[in-house]
Amino acid sequence: MSQKRRFAVGIIAVAVILAVGAGWYFFRDSRPPGEIELSLPIACTLGEDCFIQQYVDLDPSPAANDYNCGSATYNGHKGTDFRIRTLADVTRDVPVIASAAGRVTALRDDVADHLVKSEADRAAIKDKDCGNGVVLTHSGGWQTQYCHLREGSVAVKKGAEVQRGDRLGFVGYSGNAAFPHVHLSLRKDGKAVDPFRGIDGGPACGEGSVPLWSPQVLAQMRYEPSKLLGIGFSDAAVKTRQLETGSLQAFVPSTSSKALVSWGWAINLKKDDLIVTALHSPQGEIARNTTTLKSDKAQSILFAGKKRPAGGWTPGRYRAVFSIVRDGKALIEAEQAVEID
Repeated sequence: MSQKRRFAVGIIAVAVILAVGAGWYFFRDSRPPGEIELSLPIACTLGEDCFIQQYVDLDPSPAANDYNCGSATYNGHKGTDFRIRTLADVTRDVPVIASAAGRVTALRDDVADHLVKSEADRAAIKDKDCGNGVVLTHSGGWQTQYCHLREGSVAVKKGAEVQRGDRLGFVGYSGNAAFPHVHLSLRKDGKAVDPFRGIDGGPACGEGSVPLWSPQVLAQMRYEPSKLLGIGFSDAAVKTRQLETGSLQAFVPSTSSKALVSWGWAINLKKDDLIVTALHSPQGEIARNTTTLKSDKAQSILFAGKKRPAGGWTPGRYRAVFSIVRDGKALIEAEQAVEID
Protein backbone atom coordinates (compact mmCIF):
# COMPACT_ATOMS: atom_id res chain seq x y z
CA MET A 1 0.00 0.00 0.00
CA SER A 2 1.35 3.42 -0.91
CA GLN A 3 2.16 5.96 1.76
CA LYS A 4 -0.60 8.23 0.42
CA ARG A 5 -3.16 5.42 0.64
CA ARG A 6 -2.09 4.47 4.14
CA PHE A 7 -2.47 8.12 5.19
CA ALA A 8 -6.01 8.29 3.74
CA VAL A 9 -7.02 5.06 5.52
CA GLY A 10 -5.63 6.47 8.75
CA ILE A 11 -7.75 9.61 8.42
CA ILE A 12 -10.87 7.50 7.81
CA ALA A 13 -10.12 5.35 10.87
CA VAL A 14 -9.66 8.39 13.08
CA ALA A 15 -12.87 9.91 11.72
CA VAL A 16 -14.81 6.71 12.53
CA ILE A 17 -13.40 6.61 16.05
CA LEU A 18 -14.33 10.24 16.66
CA ALA A 19 -17.81 9.74 15.27
CA VAL A 20 -18.43 6.66 17.42
CA GLY A 21 -17.02 8.45 20.44
CA ALA A 22 -19.18 11.51 19.84
CA GLY A 23 -22.24 9.34 19.28
CA TRP A 24 -21.59 7.41 22.51
CA TYR A 25 -21.20 10.63 24.45
CA PHE A 26 -24.42 12.04 23.01
CA PHE A 27 -26.29 8.84 23.79
CA ARG A 28 -24.89 8.69 27.30
CA ASP A 29 -25.72 12.29 28.19
CA SER A 30 -28.93 12.82 26.24
CA ARG A 31 -32.24 12.76 28.09
CA PRO A 32 -34.75 10.14 26.89
CA PRO A 33 -37.76 11.60 25.04
CA GLY A 34 -40.59 12.64 27.33
CA GLU A 35 -38.46 13.17 30.43
CA ILE A 36 -38.44 16.48 32.23
CA GLU A 37 -35.36 18.54 33.17
CA LEU A 38 -35.55 20.63 36.32
CA SER A 39 -33.78 23.76 37.48
CA LEU A 40 -33.77 25.05 41.07
CA PRO A 41 -37.22 26.08 42.36
CA ILE A 42 -35.71 28.90 44.42
CA ALA A 43 -33.52 31.89 43.58
CA CYS A 44 -30.57 31.39 45.91
CA THR A 45 -27.07 29.94 46.16
CA LEU A 46 -27.07 26.42 47.58
CA GLY A 47 -24.83 26.06 50.60
CA GLU A 48 -24.69 29.82 51.19
CA ASP A 49 -28.16 31.28 51.66
CA CYS A 50 -30.29 28.17 51.12
CA PHE A 51 -29.96 24.47 51.88
CA ILE A 52 -31.65 21.17 51.08
CA GLN A 53 -33.00 19.98 54.43
CA GLN A 54 -35.14 17.01 53.41
CA TYR A 55 -35.28 14.70 50.42
CA VAL A 56 -37.92 12.28 49.07
CA ASP A 57 -38.53 9.22 51.26
CA LEU A 58 -37.88 6.17 49.06
CA ASP A 59 -38.53 3.52 51.74
CA PRO A 60 -42.07 2.08 51.45
CA SER A 61 -41.92 0.79 55.04
CA PRO A 62 -42.52 2.91 58.17
CA ALA A 63 -38.78 3.65 58.11
CA ALA A 64 -37.40 6.47 55.95
CA ASN A 65 -34.44 6.69 53.57
CA ASP A 66 -33.37 9.40 51.15
CA TYR A 67 -31.89 8.71 47.71
CA ASN A 68 -28.41 8.29 49.19
CA CYS A 69 -29.63 5.74 51.76
CA GLY A 70 -29.36 8.48 54.38
CA SER A 71 -31.82 9.81 56.93
CA ALA A 72 -32.35 13.36 55.62
CA THR A 73 -36.08 12.75 55.16
CA TYR A 74 -39.07 11.43 57.09
CA ASN A 75 -41.67 8.73 56.51
CA GLY A 76 -43.89 9.53 53.55
CA HIS A 77 -42.12 12.71 52.45
CA LYS A 78 -42.76 13.12 48.72
CA GLY A 79 -40.65 16.15 47.81
CA THR A 80 -37.39 18.03 48.19
CA ASP A 81 -37.27 20.86 50.74
CA PHE A 82 -35.14 23.92 49.97
CA ARG A 83 -34.90 25.99 53.15
CA ILE A 84 -33.65 29.44 53.99
CA ARG A 85 -32.13 30.03 57.41
CA THR A 86 -34.55 32.22 59.34
CA LEU A 87 -37.90 33.95 59.35
CA ALA A 88 -36.02 37.23 58.93
CA ASP A 89 -34.83 35.90 55.55
CA VAL A 90 -38.48 35.49 54.53
CA THR A 91 -38.83 39.27 54.56
CA ARG A 92 -36.07 39.51 51.92
CA ASP A 93 -38.60 38.24 49.35
CA VAL A 94 -36.74 35.10 48.23
CA PRO A 95 -38.36 34.10 44.91
CA VAL A 96 -39.88 30.69 44.27
CA ILE A 97 -39.43 30.04 40.55
CA ALA A 98 -40.68 27.54 37.98
CA SER A 99 -38.32 24.58 37.60
CA ALA A 100 -39.63 23.95 34.08
CA ALA A 101 -42.01 25.55 31.60
CA GLY A 102 -45.65 24.59 32.15
CA ARG A 103 -49.23 25.67 32.72
CA VAL A 104 -50.69 26.69 36.09
CA THR A 105 -53.41 24.16 36.89
CA ALA A 106 -53.92 24.81 40.62
CA LEU A 107 -52.97 27.38 43.24
CA ARG A 108 -53.77 28.67 46.73
CA ASP A 109 -52.69 31.98 48.30
CA ASP A 110 -54.68 32.63 51.50
CA VAL A 111 -53.04 30.45 54.20
CA ALA A 112 -51.31 32.32 57.02
CA ASP A 113 -47.58 31.81 57.61
CA HIS A 114 -47.11 29.99 60.92
CA LEU A 115 -44.45 27.49 62.03
CA VAL A 116 -46.02 24.17 63.01
CA LYS A 117 -44.90 23.24 66.53
CA SER A 118 -47.77 21.23 67.99
CA GLU A 119 -50.69 18.97 67.19
CA ALA A 120 -52.96 21.99 67.55
CA ASP A 121 -50.95 23.73 64.85
CA ARG A 122 -51.32 20.70 62.58
CA ALA A 123 -55.06 20.55 63.20
CA ALA A 124 -55.37 24.19 62.19
CA ILE A 125 -54.02 23.46 58.70
CA LYS A 126 -55.84 20.16 58.15
CA ASP A 127 -56.18 19.43 54.40
CA LYS A 128 -53.90 22.41 53.70
CA ASP A 129 -50.52 20.77 54.32
CA CYS A 130 -49.06 22.44 51.22
CA GLY A 131 -50.15 25.84 52.48
CA ASN A 132 -49.96 28.40 49.70
CA GLY A 133 -48.77 26.73 46.55
CA VAL A 134 -48.77 26.34 42.80
CA VAL A 135 -49.13 23.26 40.60
CA LEU A 136 -47.64 23.33 37.11
CA THR A 137 -48.59 20.77 34.48
CA HIS A 138 -45.92 19.94 31.91
CA SER A 139 -45.91 17.82 28.77
CA GLY A 140 -45.48 14.05 28.99
CA GLY A 141 -47.64 13.55 32.09
CA TRP A 142 -45.33 15.52 34.41
CA GLN A 143 -46.37 17.89 37.20
CA THR A 144 -44.42 20.01 39.66
CA GLN A 145 -45.90 21.36 42.89
CA TYR A 146 -44.45 24.23 44.95
CA CYS A 147 -45.57 24.46 48.60
CA HIS A 148 -45.35 26.74 51.67
CA LEU A 149 -45.22 30.01 49.74
CA ARG A 150 -45.69 33.22 51.70
CA GLU A 151 -49.27 34.32 52.13
CA GLY A 152 -50.35 36.74 49.42
CA SER A 153 -47.19 36.26 47.35
CA VAL A 154 -48.45 33.98 44.57
CA ALA A 155 -47.72 35.85 41.33
CA VAL A 156 -49.47 33.69 38.71
CA LYS A 157 -53.05 32.93 37.71
CA LYS A 158 -54.69 29.60 37.00
CA GLY A 159 -54.38 28.72 33.33
CA ALA A 160 -51.32 30.91 32.77
CA GLU A 161 -48.36 29.59 30.78
CA VAL A 162 -45.05 30.08 32.59
CA GLN A 163 -41.46 29.64 31.50
CA ARG A 164 -38.56 28.11 33.39
CA GLY A 165 -37.34 30.67 35.92
CA ASP A 166 -40.57 32.70 36.07
CA ARG A 167 -41.45 33.82 39.59
CA LEU A 168 -44.35 31.93 41.13
CA GLY A 169 -44.23 33.63 44.55
CA PHE A 170 -41.95 34.05 47.56
CA VAL A 171 -40.61 31.55 50.09
CA GLY A 172 -42.73 31.38 53.24
CA TYR A 173 -43.83 28.96 55.92
CA SER A 174 -47.53 28.41 55.33
CA GLY A 175 -49.19 25.03 55.77
CA ASN A 176 -47.36 22.15 57.46
CA ALA A 177 -43.99 23.91 57.69
CA ALA A 178 -41.54 23.66 60.60
CA PHE A 179 -39.07 26.04 58.92
CA PRO A 180 -39.19 28.56 56.03
CA HIS A 181 -38.77 26.70 52.73
CA VAL A 182 -40.21 25.71 49.40
CA HIS A 183 -41.18 22.07 49.02
CA LEU A 184 -40.90 20.84 45.42
CA SER A 185 -42.84 17.70 44.49
CA LEU A 186 -42.41 16.02 41.11
CA ARG A 187 -45.02 13.62 39.71
CA LYS A 188 -45.25 11.49 36.57
CA ASP A 189 -48.80 10.42 35.69
CA GLY A 190 -49.79 11.17 39.30
CA LYS A 191 -46.98 9.15 40.90
CA ALA A 192 -44.27 10.80 42.99
CA VAL A 193 -40.78 10.75 41.46
CA ASP A 194 -37.49 11.64 43.16
CA PRO A 195 -35.60 13.91 40.72
CA PHE A 196 -32.29 12.59 42.10
CA ARG A 197 -33.26 9.06 41.04
CA GLY A 198 -35.34 9.65 37.90
CA ILE A 199 -37.76 7.07 36.57
CA ASP A 200 -35.22 4.43 35.55
CA GLY A 201 -33.60 3.98 38.96
CA GLY A 202 -29.97 2.96 39.14
CA PRO A 203 -27.60 1.95 41.93
CA ALA A 204 -29.17 1.08 45.27
CA CYS A 205 -27.69 4.23 46.83
CA GLY A 206 -26.88 7.49 45.09
CA GLU A 207 -28.09 9.31 42.01
CA GLY A 208 -30.12 7.36 39.46
CA SER A 209 -28.98 6.49 35.96
CA VAL A 210 -30.71 9.58 34.57
CA PRO A 211 -31.41 12.16 37.31
CA LEU A 212 -33.95 14.78 36.34
CA TRP A 213 -32.11 17.88 37.56
CA SER A 214 -30.26 19.80 34.88
CA PRO A 215 -26.52 19.01 34.82
CA GLN A 216 -25.74 22.57 35.98
CA VAL A 217 -28.03 22.24 39.01
CA LEU A 218 -26.91 18.72 39.85
CA ALA A 219 -23.30 19.90 39.98
CA GLN A 220 -24.27 22.25 42.84
CA MET A 221 -26.04 19.59 44.89
CA ARG A 222 -23.31 18.00 46.96
CA TYR A 223 -25.09 15.57 49.29
CA GLU A 224 -24.83 16.78 52.88
CA PRO A 225 -26.98 14.72 55.25
CA SER A 226 -26.29 17.15 58.13
CA LYS A 227 -25.60 20.86 57.91
CA LEU A 228 -24.47 23.68 60.17
CA LEU A 229 -26.96 26.57 60.01
CA GLY A 230 -25.15 28.92 62.34
CA ILE A 231 -22.71 29.55 65.17
CA GLY A 232 -22.34 32.60 67.37
CA PHE A 233 -22.63 34.31 70.74
CA SER A 234 -25.31 35.37 73.20
CA ASP A 235 -25.52 36.90 76.66
CA ALA A 236 -28.08 34.38 77.94
CA ALA A 237 -29.40 30.86 77.43
CA VAL A 238 -30.28 30.37 73.76
CA LYS A 239 -33.81 29.54 72.64
CA THR A 240 -34.65 27.90 69.32
CA ARG A 241 -37.16 30.65 68.54
CA GLN A 242 -34.38 33.26 68.68
CA LEU A 243 -32.44 31.42 65.99
CA GLU A 244 -35.52 30.71 63.88
CA THR A 245 -36.50 34.38 63.82
CA GLY A 246 -32.92 35.55 63.20
CA SER A 247 -32.98 37.86 66.23
CA LEU A 248 -29.79 36.48 67.81
CA GLN A 249 -27.42 36.08 64.88
CA ALA A 250 -26.23 39.71 64.93
CA PHE A 251 -25.47 39.82 68.67
CA VAL A 252 -22.01 41.24 69.51
CA PRO A 253 -20.71 40.79 73.08
CA SER A 254 -18.93 43.49 75.06
CA THR A 255 -16.87 43.68 78.26
CA SER A 256 -20.10 44.48 80.14
CA SER A 257 -22.23 41.61 78.77
CA LYS A 258 -24.00 39.95 81.72
CA ALA A 259 -22.91 36.56 80.43
CA LEU A 260 -21.05 35.14 77.49
CA VAL A 261 -22.55 32.14 75.71
CA SER A 262 -21.44 30.27 72.59
CA TRP A 263 -23.98 28.37 70.50
CA GLY A 264 -24.26 26.15 67.43
CA TRP A 265 -27.29 25.23 65.31
CA ALA A 266 -27.46 22.26 62.94
CA ILE A 267 -30.03 20.24 60.98
CA ASN A 268 -30.59 16.57 60.12
CA LEU A 269 -28.78 14.99 63.03
CA LYS A 270 -28.83 11.29 63.88
CA LYS A 271 -29.26 9.21 66.98
CA ASP A 272 -25.90 8.79 68.81
CA ASP A 273 -24.39 11.93 67.26
CA LEU A 274 -22.07 13.61 69.77
CA ILE A 275 -22.52 17.41 69.86
CA VAL A 276 -19.93 19.62 71.51
CA THR A 277 -19.91 23.38 72.00
CA ALA A 278 -17.29 25.40 73.85
CA LEU A 279 -16.45 28.98 74.73
CA HIS A 280 -12.84 30.18 74.67
CA SER A 281 -11.46 33.39 76.20
CA PRO A 282 -8.02 34.85 75.48
CA GLN A 283 -6.74 32.61 78.30
CA GLY A 284 -8.30 29.38 76.97
CA GLU A 285 -11.50 27.34 77.28
CA ILE A 286 -13.87 28.64 79.96
CA ALA A 287 -17.09 26.70 79.25
CA ARG A 288 -18.06 23.47 77.51
CA ASN A 289 -21.28 21.51 76.93
CA THR A 290 -21.72 18.10 75.30
CA THR A 291 -24.66 15.86 74.53
CA THR A 292 -25.29 12.58 72.73
CA LEU A 293 -28.56 12.48 70.84
CA LYS A 294 -31.04 9.81 71.89
CA SER A 295 -32.99 10.04 68.63
CA ASP A 296 -32.80 11.58 65.15
CA LYS A 297 -33.32 15.35 65.16
CA ALA A 298 -34.50 17.56 62.31
CA GLN A 299 -32.68 20.41 64.04
CA SER A 300 -30.72 20.85 67.25
CA ILE A 301 -29.01 23.65 69.17
CA LEU A 302 -26.42 23.44 71.93
CA PHE A 303 -24.86 26.26 73.95
CA ALA A 304 -22.29 26.75 76.69
CA GLY A 305 -21.52 29.85 78.70
CA LYS A 306 -20.40 31.62 81.81
CA LYS A 307 -21.62 34.59 83.84
CA ARG A 308 -19.65 37.83 83.70
CA PRO A 309 -16.78 37.82 86.20
CA ALA A 310 -16.25 40.66 88.65
CA GLY A 311 -14.72 43.55 86.77
CA GLY A 312 -16.16 42.44 83.42
CA TRP A 313 -14.72 40.41 80.58
CA THR A 314 -11.05 40.64 79.79
CA PRO A 315 -10.54 42.42 76.44
CA GLY A 316 -9.30 40.18 73.66
CA ARG A 317 -10.31 37.44 71.27
CA TYR A 318 -13.17 35.06 72.21
CA ARG A 319 -14.12 31.99 70.21
CA ALA A 320 -17.32 29.97 69.87
CA VAL A 321 -16.47 26.39 68.87
CA PHE A 322 -19.01 23.81 67.69
CA SER A 323 -18.59 20.25 66.44
CA ILE A 324 -20.60 17.12 65.65
CA VAL A 325 -19.01 13.69 65.80
CA ARG A 326 -20.67 10.72 64.08
CA ASP A 327 -19.35 7.16 64.27
CA GLY A 328 -16.12 8.44 65.77
CA LYS A 329 -15.45 10.95 62.96
CA ALA A 330 -15.86 14.72 62.96
CA LEU A 331 -18.84 15.49 60.71
CA ILE A 332 -18.98 19.23 61.38
CA GLU A 333 -16.30 21.47 62.86
CA ALA A 334 -16.81 25.22 63.06
CA GLU A 335 -15.80 28.26 65.04
CA GLN A 336 -16.51 31.96 65.14
CA ALA A 337 -14.33 34.60 66.79
CA VAL A 338 -15.05 38.07 68.11
CA GLU A 339 -12.80 40.78 69.57
CA ILE A 340 -14.02 42.29 72.83
CA ASP A 341 -12.50 45.63 73.77
